[in-house]
Amino acid sequence: MNEINIFKEISIGGLDKELLLQRLVEAGIRFNDYAKILFDHPKFFPSHSVEKVKLVKVKPTDLGLKNPYSIEKLLQVASTFGLRPCPLYLAAFLRLEYLDQEEGPYCTIASALPESDENFPTGFYIRNFENSLWLRGYRAQGECDHPANNEFIFLK
Repeated sequence: MNEINIFKEISIGGLDKELLLQRLVEAGIRFNDYAKILFDHPKFFPSHSVEKVKLVKVKPTDLGLKNPYSIEKLLQVASTFGLRPCPLYLAAFLRLEYLDQEEGPYCTIASALPESDENFPTGFYIRNFENSLWLRGYRAQGECDHPANNEFIFLK
């Protein structure tokens, strides 16, 4: 595999959940119902202190994965490349920092599953669709087929 380059360096934390949500709304970010459920989850808890993090963007094929695969398998394989899952709340900070995202494929923020219940949302993805910026929750059950052009965001 080629070297994994830094995609973005962003600051996360320093805002409580309510202020973070307010900033997203003020920026015109759109949400689906799964995103709202994830915002209410106890694991969506931004740190009080600000932390600068380095993010990478990879396709599962870059990691040697072929469909179908589970999110757990993706996280396991990514860890062998020195990539770490993102805290659940990182997606909201990335959405605010990535307002120039091109229209098209979405970027899934790789994070540990908030619940073991397959009926609960799995995590977030961000997308620019029809000139609207989205922070959406998604649900993936077990092994599933992910779009070939899907990219995942990890901590480096």
